[in-house]
Amino acid sequence: MMINTNHKTIDIPNLLLIAGNGRNVGKTTLACQIISYFVKTTEVIGLKISPHQHTFNQSNVIFKNDKIVILEEKQINSKDSSLMLRAGAKKVFFVMVKPEHLNENMNHLIKILTSELIVCESGGLREHINPGVFLKVKRKEEEIIKKHLLKYNPIIVNNDGNNFDFDIQQLGFKNHQIRINK
Repeated sequence: MMINTNHKTIDIPNLLLIAGNGRNVGKTTLACQIISYFVKTTEVIGLKISPHQHTFNQSNVIFKNDKIVILEEKQINSKDSSLMLRAGAKKVFFVMVKPEHLNENMNHLIKILTSELIVCESGGLREHINPGVFLKVKRKEEEIIKKHLLKYNPIIVNNDGNNFDFDIQQLGFKNHQIRINK
């Protein structure tokens, strides 16, 4: 990982970032499909960043201060982070941090990241990092709501409720970099 001082963002070429146009658009489903696809050939780390506070088991806490909580997901249940674990991720981390506190807490987040493939579900993280691939999921007929993310040129992935219009097989992970194969 490198800090890019020109843009004051961190380059994380092994991170595939999935943002959404809102809630329940298929972000976790797509993340799990990507994890399941890659675990056959490489180890995958799942990462879910939420601006909302949730109840949590203290024994799962990796780091905590008054602005950020980083948990390692260890249980199989119906939570999004647990679904990533079920999809085959080697480890899954769940981070609770309000968007206005994310930048000041990036150093805590970076400590848990590895050079393995990281599949991350977060909207707010894109303003602080340059991922290898950036996907934005929306419902097929829905207008784009979170237009501020368009300045980062995401690949728009439409979800018709049953399928995505994005072929996961075009993704490649080599030399610690996730990319779209041409």
